[in-house]
Amino acid sequence: MIGTRLMAETLDPQQASNATNEFYNAPVYNTLVTFNAQGELAPELAVEWEIAKDAKSLTLKLRDGVTFHSGNPFTADDVVYTLERAKKVGTGVAAFIAGVESATAQDDSTVTIKLRETNLDAINALSMVYILDSALVKQHEGNDNAQQWLANNDAGSGAFAMKAFKPSQQVSLARFDGYWEPLAGRPSVLEMRMIPEASAVRDELQAGGIDIGYEIAAADKPLFESSDKYQVVTIPGPIQTYVNLNMKGKWTSDPRVREALQLSYDYQGHLDTILHGRGKFATGLASDTVRCRAELPALHQDLERAKSLIKEAGAEGATLTLAYQTGPVEHNMAGTVLQSSLREIGLNVEIKNVTFPQYLEMLSSPETVPDLGIAWDFAAYPSVGPMLQRAWHSSAIGQTNASQYSNAQVDALLDASAESVDAQQACDDLVEAQKLIAADRPTLYVANRAIQIIADKRVTGIQFMPTSQVFDASLIELAK
Repeated sequence: MIGTRLMAETLDPQQASNATNEFYNAPVYNTLVTFNAQGELAPELAVEWEIAKDAKSLTLKLRDGVTFHSGNPFTADDVVYTLERAKKVGTGVAAFIAGVESATAQDDSTVTIKLRETNLDAINALSMVYILDSALVKQHEGNDNAQQWLANNDAGSGAFAMKAFKPSQQVSLARFDGYWEPLAGRPSVLEMRMIPEASAVRDELQAGGIDIGYEIAAADKPLFESSDKYQVVTIPGPIQTYVNLNMKGKWTSDPRVREALQLSYDYQGHLDTILHGRGKFATGLASDTVRCRAELPALHQDLERAKSLIKEAGAEGATLTLAYQTGPVEHNMAGTVLQSSLREIGLNVEIKNVTFPQYLEMLSSPETVPDLGIAWDFAAYPSVGPMLQRAWHSSAIGQTNASQYSNAQVDALLDASAESVDAQQACDDLVEAQKLIAADRPTLYVANRAIQIIADKRVTGIQFMPTSQVFDASLIELAK
């Protein structure tokens, strides 16, 4: 029994790019490829793959003997159907396969995927697409490509089959004994309960109502550290906290002001008071769980230097807008700390509390982009290129480029990397791009959050997986 504050919005694996949904999809579905704990590409439903010399197509050999929960056999037709459906629906994981032109079943166990352009990263992106039982889903397509049906039903081949779903309450799963990769200790039943309050997760753990609890309050951690029954499991998290600075703002367009803002924040306080030690200083534009990442110096606080820079820029007494979500506790507390820090260096702050959709709306127009915006970001799989493209390429201004950042040299490096057929050169270009971005100071890269889970000591298998923003519940085992 797992208790977590993650509330599933839908169980349609098309929307598994949302961390909340992905947690409940992972035990039920499989992808073609995955990444192991070391960040290495590994087989799942595809056992072999070949990338064309021009990196404009992929050929995948599929695993034999795989059966969906319905009893239908897994074939190449299921891969073709899944990719075509994803493109039709056009949301969620469709973003990861935007470069796919077509998919063709050469035979039952071979698929060729044709790409619109050179893309070495395309094979990695397939780690985000859960494969559907096409024969079953076709029966329920309706006029919405089966989105309504898949929101509450199972069309997977994963380690667990869905038995019941109560929205905002519980997902009930049963071990699929026909699974192609059995684990001796995999539980026969997996109940995943949605519990809105951290205190309620704590209480259920103490009462024995759940065996695994995610997202308890830091203050409650000592209750379990000395327990004979429970263990505290800490694994790396891909999520990083940023304060993005508007490169075209009245004051934040000045590099002296941006440097002062970087020097103003209490990074140590963020770790100690906000994360309660559950994390570490960020040392780059992405978590150290991804490849081709540039290692950068951790940012530090220096209020005197920051005050001097603000005075030099003539910005004393200026008012900056600060946008953040009040829902995430980390954002809310960081907003309070940042507001206090900025006042110490002579700046006033106008707070704008927003939802995430409202924040994206603010980014859509130059007139509404806030001077500072607190946000989380992460690489969906351990490759930094796609993350850099959407966060820092000038073509993403008005969409996901939260700083309105534009640097022609950075654009050229990101484009060259995306178009390269030389993996090492592509990586070198990405590292150089990150160094140039950091030199322009468009963001405060603050901290990497660690994931802490309380679990019964009989539980094993809770481990870091690069494509899981929490952990993959299909790997859980129970000691006899």
